[in-house]
This record gives sequence, structure tokens and C-alpha cells, in this order.
Amino acid sequence: MISTLLNSGYTGSELFFLIIVSLFAIVLSFSVHEFAHSLAATKLGDNTSKNMGRLTLNPLSHLDPLGTVLLLLFGFGWGKPVVYNRNNLTKLKSRKASCIIVHLSGVTGNFLLAFLCTVIYTIISFFGDMDNLIVFAVVNVLLYTSEFCYMLLAFNLLPIPPLDGYHVLEELLPSSIKRKPGYASFIRLSPMILLALVFAGRFLSINILGLVLGAIQLPFRSIVLNVSALIYSLLSSIF
Repeated sequence: MISTLLNSGYTGSELFFLIIVSLFAIVLSFSVHEFAHSLAATKLGDNTSKNMGRLTLNPLSHLDPLGTVLLLLFGFGWGKPVVYNRNNLTKLKSRKASCIIVHLSGVTGNFLLAFLCTVIYTIISFFGDMDNLIVFAVVNVLLYTSEFCYMLLAFNLLPIPPLDGYHVLEELLPSSIKRKPGYASFIRLSPMILLALVFAGRFLSINILGLVLGAIQLPFRSIVLNVSALIYSLLSSIF
């Protein structure tokens, strides 16, 4: 991400502003993602993450150093995983369903934050003076936050350990598959696979991971943009 900004031709002051905005967007996106995991686990009966201080929007409780650096540099990353005890998830009859909800809650939080940012941006763009410096700053924060939310959402839905998409898939796979030697090898090699996918786009003519993440984001973006267009249309008809 920073490399993209550096090659975009911005002046020093513009570059500084966009880096600050990006850092804020990253911190907020990560914090909401991990807080949502902790909130879901707590509501479903497990207080492990709450007792570890993860039921908070304080970014210091959620940022993973490597995941943050990768997101800042390349646009892909992760936060510090929220720990939970599946045996304590007793609010629902199905323990499997509870685990799936916990793992999907992070990306749900990112989707809702992207939705909120886009709605606020739509309202501000209709009523606000875009030449005003404060309005300009707020609009950029909203846009960058929604973009990072989409990136984090899509990346975490990949079915590769230790991402949320894998944990959801793990709950759905039959035990017979998980007992196969190839499955264990996949788990062991998954960190290398993940890093290879992240860095491959820097050296190949086709960014495969970028294409996959774009496809994952598409339906979520479509929902938000359609609602945003509806809101703008309603505002136009009223005012």
C-alpha cells in the first residue's frame, strides 16, 4: 500500500496526509474485526477473550505486528487472533454453529463498518462542501476505512489457516477428510502458502491473489453501493 502511494506522484504533504489516514483506517478496521470476534464469543457464552482484555476497541489489544506491516505495505494482513473455548459456547444448541458464528463475526464487523462509512460518505458528499479541509479529511478517512474493511474481509474469507475462512471450512468438513495425511500437510504448509500468495503478485505479471480478493469483495461492495445509490436518490428527491 505504501509502495503504491510512493509511486502515485503525491507531494510530500499529500503523502503524509494519506499515510496518516491509512494508518487510522487500518487500526480501526483491525480493532472492529477482532472486537467483533470477542463480542460474538462472549454473547455465545465464552468469556475467555473478555478476560484477556479483547472485548474492547482499543487497537493495542488487537494489532498483530506482522499482519499490520503486511497490510500497510501490500494491502493484505491480519490482526491478533481472538482465543475462545468452544466448550463454553452454550447459548446455542449447536456448538458447530456457534463456532462458525464466532469466526464469521469479524468479517461481519468489517462489512458493517464499510457499510456505515459509505452511508456517511454519501450523506456528506450530498450536503458537505468538499473544498472544506475538514470535510475533505473526514471523507478520505471514510473512504480509506471502507476500502481496508473490504480488503480485510476478503482476505480473512480465504480458506487458508489461520484465516477465518479456513476455520469456517474446518467446522463444515467431515472428520474423514481432516484425518487424511494431505490435510495435515496443508495445515503445516499453510503459512508459507499464505505468504507466497501475498508476495507472488509483486513478481508475477498476474496478481492471482488480487483477482481472487476482488471477486470475494464484489458482492459485498455491490450491496453497499446499491444502498448508497438509493440513499443519494432519496436525498435528491427530498432536497
